[in-house]
Amino acid sequence: MSVNVGNSEFRPLPTNPTAKITGVHESLLQECEKDIIWYRDNFFGKVHQNYLALDSPRGPLAISVIRDADAYKALLRTTAGSERLSVSASSIPTSLVRRVFGLGPSMESLMEGISRNIPTKSLKMCKDATLPNELLSMEERQVIRSYKFGVAYVGPGQGSEEEMFKNRHEDTSPAFKQFLNFLGETIELRGWKGYRAGLDTSGSNLTGTHSVYTKWQGYEIMFHVSTLLPFIEGDRQQLERKRHIGNDIVVIVFQDGDVPFQLSSITSHQNHVISVVRPDGDGYRAIVAPKSGVPSFTPDLPEPSVFGQDAVSRDFFLHKCRLR
Repeated sequence: MSVNVGNSEFRPLPTNPTAKITGVHESLLQECEKDIIWYRDNFFGKVHQNYLALDSPRGPLAISVIRDADAYKALLRTTAGSERLSVSASSIPTSLVRRVFGLGPSMESLMEGISRNIPTKSLKMCKDATLPNELLSMEERQVIRSYKFGVAYVGPGQGSEEEMFKNRHEDTSPAFKQFLNFLGETIELRGWKGYRAGLDTSGSNLTGTHSVYTKWQGYEIMFHVSTLLPFIEGDRQQLERKRHIGNDIVVIVFQDGDVPFQLSSITSHQNHVISVVRPDGDGYRAIVAPKSGVPSFTPDLPEPSVFGQDAVSRDFFLHKCRLR
């Protein structure tokens, strides 16, 4: 299996001899998802305090604090992101007067004990009973729960983007159709109620009659499959297909021949990662090529970068496509 880099911005990732094909683990979670889980598990529905600052040296912020056994836990939210903090309760000083009256530490002492980077003077406690729901809803809106990936078929003797967009579904190989089954289930678009990724579900068949979809690890993934999108006679570039796949961040190219795929033939500015997959025995061999400037992402590809058709391999491959 090979690709031709040429003058392309895409460069294949190196493989890691110590990496292994593994299932999904905690690193799959986005940071904001971890904050939601932490807030929901440790604060939501429990007695806790919320403090707000509309204007502070760190900009607007919200902080939730709860006493949990022998520790104080805090979730600090700013426009730059969130911080999860935890300190021992014994490390927070409490004045004699407050101890006599059975009170905990003052807000100033508590915040300084949690972090010296909290602009305490800007904070005000908010006792609005609706705030916890609003904070949870705000964070949930930040979580990406749906993805769209492009999938294209490259037949024997083909090696460029233009050639791959010309292929009709009835001319693809059984191996490609098996790969689509590996990715998800084929669904009818007419009346589809799930995530549609810009596809037409009205029954007009403007984007074809079927697509490939999966619900995976709590996420919805719709695959824009080139050969299931409409084929327009006389359109050399097949712009309807390119309109969808050209706007996908990740494109999976299924290579069904020996001609090296020309990465330089990918011309869309929106495509950031090309994964070239080819049948290898009872499984698949993959090359993942991110565009210059794309930050590194896990999991590492093993050496050799071959995976099977089992559930663990599918987890690994979709995890890699998700760029997390």
